[in-house]
Amino acid sequence: MVGSVMQKAFVRVLVLIILNLEFWLFSLAGLLVLGFGPALRAIYETFLNHKFRYQEYSFKESWKIYKKYFWLANLHFYVFFLPMLFVFYDLYLTSQMKTPWILPVIVTMIVLEILIPVVGMYTLSLESNFDVDFKNAIKLAFAEFFVDFSGLIKFVAGTAGIIAITFFFPGLLLFISISAVVIWCQLTTKNWIYKVESQIE
Repeated sequence: MVGSVMQKAFVRVLVLIILNLEFWLFSLAGLLVLGFGPALRAIYETFLNHKFRYQEYSFKESWKIYKKYFWLANLHFYVFFLPMLFVFYDLYLTSQMKTPWILPVIVTMIVLEILIPVVGMYTLSLESNFDVDFKNAIKLAFAEFFVDFSGLIKFVAGTAGIIAITFFFPGLLLFISISAVVIWCQLTTKNWIYKVESQIE
């Protein structure tokens, strides 16, 4: 019993490490600026294809996905990343102001700073799970954000936990953190994925 649990834990950690190292390798291949988007798409689809069957993982397969979606994934990544960066900078500037009326503005910006990356990850999830165009994926992602409240809370809480642990143990960023967020996104959105699947059928 204990041996079986330990084996499952080992396999999951191994898959996390494989995917995370692939993410950084692919990101470097795109000189970071052009690497993050397609690297995320590559490890997301690789996980969908094989889950925790680590024996089936192949660098060649992941690299093929990376090249296939290189420009498209970059475009989709920056559609979310640039507005998130803009809101973050505005939040920083606004927080320097010490007037009471600015509080609602700060709260709104904090909500946006959560909404944008979450919708971005949901969009990535939908594009990886289904053959759907970007516009419809965004619509479904926004619907998921406002409808699937329990999934949203789980995803945000889990991601915040991963970020917090990474803050105290920065080495995890290299080996586990990114892939952990990707896998957690898939696990917490599976109910919504099933719902979309059933509507398509």
